Amino acid sequence: MTAAHPAPFKFAPLVLALALAMAGLVSIARAEIDTRGAAIRLELISEVRSIRPGEPFRVGLRIHHEPGWHTYWRQPGIVGVPVTLTWTLPSGFSAGPIQWPAPERVKMGALTAWGFERDVLLMVDITPPAQLTAGGSVTLRAKGAWMACARTCHPGWGDFEISLPVQNGASPDWAPEHRPLFTAASERLPRQLQGFEATVHTDAEGKHHLRLQPAEPGIAAPAQAAWYFYPYTPHVHSDEPQTVALLPGGGVELTLSPFPIPEPAAVRLEGVIECSALPLGSPRGVFVIQAPWLSHPLPHNAP
Repeated sequence: MTAAHPAPFKFAPLVLALALAMAGLVSIARAEIDTRGAAIRLELISEVRSIRPGEPFRVGLRIHHEPGWHTYWRQPGIVGVPVTLTWTLPSGFSAGPIQWPAPERVKMGALTAWGFERDVLLMVDITPPAQLTAGGSVTLRAKGAWMACARTCHPGWGDFEISLPVQNGASPDWAPEHRPLFTAASERLPRQLQGFEATVHTDAEGKHHLRLQPAEPGIAAPAQAAWYFYPYTPHVHSDEPQTVALLPGGGVELTLSPFPIPEPAAVRLEGVIECSALPLGSPRGVFVIQAPWLSHPLPHNAP
């Protein structure tokens, strides 16, 4: 069995208890699951119609949200449960982690969390063994778990599977109905931020200060841009505002509130930063950053 899990999260016990109490029923099909009580649809799809020995290919969990509904990102923030996929694959196969697109700010009641209201495709690389024999077929199975919320929250669980033939060939056997979806999803993945150097430090009050400084002359943070940071780890409070200040020399600083539950000190703060005026080849101006932590977060009980 190969498991692909997002980073762990923290969840307020009372909110979790309420959500589980409102759990909806799940109807299971071979490769698609419709939730009852939550207006979302989930389907496991493949970018290829057949696979070749030793050649990686992509599958993806396609999630459709009706208006007003959302699911959660790899790090939901103060409340929420991320989508997970746990794989059961044939011998010699391996699955990579979920390739997460940038999230949106979503509302769980009065609380701000990080998730998706738009339709998304959560892609995963599957690698078959080179010794795979052509002419047969293989079945990929995954157990999915998610939380869908609007005014109420509905946890969901279900089994997905896809069977694909194994063939020899000089080029990939693309699935014409799915290939454009994977291409579009790839284009929406956050890119590495270029031109700025990121650092973070924590002040005596526990606030985190994420700074981006130009890495070379002629680069400056846009003067009237909207910035927002989505961390990969639970070090930042999703329901507190993020303040932005321009720095001398073309830099920018985001002041972030700490997560209410103490977290271990980290070597760096990683995540996705969004800037309304920095497209730079990214459709939403979203970029991956790794900011070395110049001073570690203080424990909540520290003097």
